[in-house]
Parts: sequence; structure tokens; C-alpha cells
Amino acid sequence: MLLASNGLTFWQEIQIAFSDIGIIPAILLVLGTIFIIVEIFQPGFGFFGIAGLILVLAGMAVRLFMSKRGSLFVQFFVMLICVTVVVCIALVIMLHSLKKGKLSRTGLVQKAVAVPEGVTSGTENFSQLVGKVGKAETVLRPGGNAMIEGKLYSVVSQSALIESGKDIEVIAVEGVKITVQEYVPAKNSI
Repeated sequence: MLLASNGLTFWQEIQIAFSDIGIIPAILLVLGTIFIIVEIFQPGFGFFGIAGLILVLAGMAVRLFMSKRGSLFVQFFVMLICVTVVVCIALVIMLHSLKKGKLSRTGLVQKAVAVPEGVTSGTENFSQLVGKVGKAETVLRPGGNAMIEGKLYSVVSQSALIESGKDIEVIAVEGVKITVQEYVPAKNSI
């Protein structure tokens, strides 16, 4: 397969593209590729991705500026394809590792959230309300307000609707979510 412009084969163009590469274009290409891979594994604001793309393009431009033989057009695409293949391999490795769970067991993938989950020092503890009886101040559909031990709380009913003025009983508390149901007094059977 010959290239029309200078009679070189595609494989000769590949050899030319990487045989005469200087230290500066090589560093720019490798560093740019690493930055793009870092952006794949740890996405953020795009700094590493944008910087990597700029470094790769700068490395290609410097390499092509230094080139004295071969087709610049073909060499540009050869280098672009090589960088793309390396980035795609890194993407496949990351996706495969995420599926298997291997990557999630490393420090590379951030698993924690910015806001702590569950009850924190700033979250009021409502667990003492479980089992307490109160009165629905508003219609609970399912959310609304209820008066429990003389204090107004925002509650959620377990059933779809509880009318205002009905007695309610706290059945669960999760953080600040207070779940209630309509209170039915137990009948004494003798």
C-alpha cells in the first residue's frame, strides 16, 4: 500500500513518525496521554483532560515541525491513532475494573460523599419519640405536621392519608425523618 505523495508505505510512515522523535515531543505526548488517562480515572473539572489534550497536540505539532521526511498528514494521524488506542485501552481497563469491583477497592475511586450520612452531631436525635402518641395537626398525605408531647414535628405517615386531628403513633425514626401511623388503642381482652 503506497502513499501517493512520496512513495512510502504506511508502515514506513509509522516508522518515520516514531523513529526520529525528539525528547521534547516524546515527553509532551507521553505526559499528555497520562493526563488524559488521569481524567478518565478521576473525572473532575476537566483540568487534566484539557491539559492532556493540549500537551498531546503540542507534542504532535513539535514532532511534525521537526520532521524532514515523510508525509506530515499521515504522521499526524498515525500519532493521533496511537494516542487514541492507548486512551481507549485505559478506558476499557477502567470500565472492566469497575464492573468487577477491583477499582472501587483502591484509593483511586472516591467513594465517600461530601456530606456525612446518617445522624451527625448537627442532626437532632428523635429516636426517643418511637412509640409515642400524638395528634396530626395537618392532613398527612403522607407528609405533614403532628403535635407529639406538646411539640410540633414534621412527620411522614406510613399509610397514604391521615386526617387532621387523628391520633398518631411514631413507629420509626431515621435521622430527621419521623414515620407515623394512625393510632389505634389496644383493647383489653379479659
